[in-house]
Amino acid sequence: MTARTTVVTVTYGDRLGYLQELVERALAFAEVRDVLIVSNAATASLQPLGERWPGRVRIIELTENTGSANGYAVALQAALDDGAENIWMMDDDNAPTAAAVSILHRELDKLGRRRGLSQVAVLGYRQSQQADIAQGVPAPFIRQPRSSCFGFHVAHLPYKLWRRLPGTQRRSAPPSSISLPFAPYGGMLAHRSLYERIGLPRRELVLYVDDTEYTRRITADGGELWLFTEAVIDELEQSWNIKARTRNIYETFLLGDSDFRAYYAARNQAWFDKTIWASSPLMHRVNRAVFLWLLRLVAHRSDCHRRLALIEQAIREGEQGRLGMSDTFPLR
Repeated sequence: MTARTTVVTVTYGDRLGYLQELVERALAFAEVRDVLIVSNAATASLQPLGERWPGRVRIIELTENTGSANGYAVALQAALDDGAENIWMMDDDNAPTAAAVSILHRELDKLGRRRGLSQVAVLGYRQSQQADIAQGVPAPFIRQPRSSCFGFHVAHLPYKLWRRLPGTQRRSAPPSSISLPFAPYGGMLAHRSLYERIGLPRRELVLYVDDTEYTRRITADGGELWLFTEAVIDELEQSWNIKARTRNIYETFLLGDSDFRAYYAARNQAWFDKTIWASSPLMHRVNRAVFLWLLRLVAHRSDCHRRLALIEQAIREGEQGRLGMSDTFPLR
């Protein structure tokens, strides 16, 4: 098979160990032509990667940390300019498995023949990022309903309460595939025509939820985004906001150890929910009111009033469309 896929990723800080694992795994597969890395002012020298795999690893150095949205925009444009046929987006701490390579390329070809390559993307399975799938949650409750707020919708409340009753946590096998309205960047494979159709990520989102907005463009006009649970992508590091770390989304925002992560995630999610995802402004206001009531309740019980004030400020700014790099929380 002719190598025709370019892996793109964005890194920062000192994450050379993760990157080396990603590059080594990816380039071991015949389907992968090369790896393109955008360095958001990484503190570790990435030169050893280029020296070890000359001609197959390209590194683009940015002079400052611009966030994931701009980093991936630079990476995708560079891959397209270099003539990549397929582009596989990865987080810098992801590592593809043989199953992921085989299944995703096969399914992309199938879907492309059925719908056209510019209309489809496929996604590998990252268990921590798709926790509901791993726990056997039925498909209708995995997909966030329109007009939800931070994923909360009153229509799902009875099911969420039922799940917490004793004896109801029976796990069923996850489906082999599931269509999604949006997804994380990490693990998404698509033909160049798909990326040319949807454009580049919105740089003003900086980081967090930029992938939600970007991948939503695939399905907004009838395209398809499919996740395949047997296409496993290994995660070399656990993200700050995975569900396994806390019992619910309220604790994730209130008890996390990073103000800047909570700020950008809350601001951008509020912007996305109101601007992109709300099909009914009235329903969105209802879900927003209940979500904020629950958030304040958990904050009161956990004595997280300072963090609560920060999140509420971030939500206001997001809903007002005040995006871009925050003066209070510049990236280092």
